[in-house]
Amino acid sequence: MRLSYKIFVTTALLILALAGVGTWSLLAISRLVDVNRAIATQSVPALRMATSLREQLSGLTRTEDNGGPAASEPAQKAWNDRASRMATDLGLLPTFLGTEEERSQHQEAVAAFTTYRRLVTQGPGLSGERRFAAERTGAHLDRMLGATYGALEDAQLEARELEAHTWNTVFWALLASLAAALTTAGLLIAHLTRSLRRLSVATGQLADGVFTEPLPVTSRDEIGGLARSFNRMADRLREVDRLKEELFSHISHELRTPLTSVKEATHLLLDGVPGPLTPKQSRLVGIIAASSDRLLGLVSQVLELSRLRTRAVPLERRPVDLEKVAVHGIEELRPQIEEKSLTVSRTAGGSDFGIQGDEDRLLRVVVNLLGNAVKFTPEGGTIQVGLTDRGAEVELTVRDTGIGIPASEVGRIFDPYQQAHHGRGGSGLGLAIVKGLVEAHGGQVSVDSREGEGSTFAVRLPRAGGPPAETTTAAKTAEVTR
Repeated sequence: MRLSYKIFVTTALLILALAGVGTWSLLAISRLVDVNRAIATQSVPALRMATSLREQLSGLTRTEDNGGPAASEPAQKAWNDRASRMATDLGLLPTFLGTEEERSQHQEAVAAFTTYRRLVTQGPGLSGERRFAAERTGAHLDRMLGATYGALEDAQLEARELEAHTWNTVFWALLASLAAALTTAGLLIAHLTRSLRRLSVATGQLADGVFTEPLPVTSRDEIGGLARSFNRMADRLREVDRLKEELFSHISHELRTPLTSVKEATHLLLDGVPGPLTPKQSRLVGIIAASSDRLLGLVSQVLELSRLRTRAVPLERRPVDLEKVAVHGIEELRPQIEEKSLTVSRTAGGSDFGIQGDEDRLLRVVVNLLGNAVKFTPEGGTIQVGLTDRGAEVELTVRDTGIGIPASEVGRIFDPYQQAHHGRGGSGLGLAIVKGLVEAHGGQVSVDSREGEGSTFAVRLPRAGGPPAETTTAAKTAEVTR
């Protein structure tokens, strides 16, 4: 499902849930309004009228002698008027009665009142019967009033229950809708952020040249499509990088043989084997020799790096004293050190610096690190070479007081063809070869540098040596070709 559809469905479900809660709330409120309206327009008026009728009946019974045939005409007329009003009110009362019990008692009260009214107009000799009819009318009115009170209490109870039920339902429905919305949105956001975080990490790894595993594609939306496109891009970049390495390797192999021939020919010319050279010829041949040596060194570095990246470096492991290797490296660079008037010192923490490794390769590590320090340390600066016994490991450090490395470049200085300071010469392969040779021995290399203060390179090598590097058929063929 596309990401836009997921967002639409999530929003639509939330809207539908809220609409459902709103509709139910309106219906519940409508029912509550009906109950309250019934109380206000039926039960309360019925109670008022019933109470009034009871009072009117009491007044009629107190003055019933004035309504008989023997009473004066004005008194009789007044009693009849009050009885007529009560009869009229009794006739209006059914409009406000809502239960069968109320209507039944009302009918009985009407019948009893009719009998009472007739007996009053017949004469004074029927006082017992009149009293019985009046009491019967009052009793039915009381029962009707009780039924009305009961109906009112039932309506009020229903209103309270309906109100409580409405509030509870609305509250929990809104809470459930909110929880569902937050859960759905949280899952969607977690999916997006998790995928984007993976993509961000993979992008950084790809930029650093260490991206190896493809991104997992867990969905078929735009994020999944982006992951698939990123994986295809990474595959293409790896293929381009492989083709580049193969091209450099092949070109280096092809250049090595003619460069070696040029170098040997220049040495023969400088030695005067074909005949003596004039001073000008000797100078030109010397330039050719120096240039061919530099090209041959660059070609050798490219080949070395290619073998390191394919783990095809043959290591001749034997006991090596790393302290002697460090001394040899310093002596090899003595001319450059003296030329810049640098001070080189050695420190040792411990006495046993023996490891299992390839002495020539380890010398290459020391020379590359020292050469880097000499190159970037100004005249009169200091370089310190330290060895530390760390139990199962031996640590070699090269510390200088040079120009340091910018913080933005520290993470890339071990990458091939990368230079922290441009315009100072070099191929950008020296530190990459150091890293490859150290890792081939099962060790680690790190750097701590502050721009303007200097750099410290630390190499940790296991005494027993790392796993032997794989020697592929291609690497063996390359050795034979050389």
